[in-house]
Amino acid sequence: MGNKNGSSETLSNETITLLMQKTGMPKYEVELWYKAISDRSSKGTLSKKQMISIYKDMSDLDSTRISDVVDALEKVFDEDNSGSVDVNEFMRGFILTTKGDLESKIDYTFRLYDENNDNKISGEEIRKMANAITRMLGGNGTGSDEACCAIIHQFLKQFTGNHNGVIHRHDFIETVMQNRELLSVLSPFYGID
Repeated sequence: MGNKNGSSETLSNETITLLMQKTGMPKYEVELWYKAISDRSSKGTLSKKQMISIYKDMSDLDSTRISDVVDALEKVFDEDNSGSVDVNEFMRGFILTTKGDLESKIDYTFRLYDENNDNKISGEEIRKMANAITRMLGGNGTGSDEACCAIIHQFLKQFTGNHNGVIHRHDFIETVMQNRELLSVLSPFYGID
């Protein structure tokens, strides 16, 4: 696996510390979550089907959005780019998106849209973000409709640090934290406590 944060089959101290710090969960609760998730894994890794099942059974995420969310989360959760998601990686992502503080949820939302991990959303990433949002709002999500173009322009106006059609990570987090309507449209994790 090559997971820098611990073996895929044991709960790492780094994962425990991070989750306790970001969620306020006590250590025993983090360990209970680990056991519940680990029991569903295949030798310490999770398939897409297993991740969908966990989200359906263990989160308040809208069930109609789970498959799309897991598609996007798979790359975000695979922190070491090994091509698979191990239990520690999934624990950090799942707990932060379901139990984490608002800033952690917004940061994960940013990472969903920042496909090349350059800490900014630009060009094709903005178009894909707008397409995903129009699909969530009932549009066709192909980018060919006026609604998609309007959303792109509206988003770019929202972000105060917008430089030539680029949304930087810190601007995204700051702007979305201040605008709950924008948050509810952008983030599949908003409202999950």
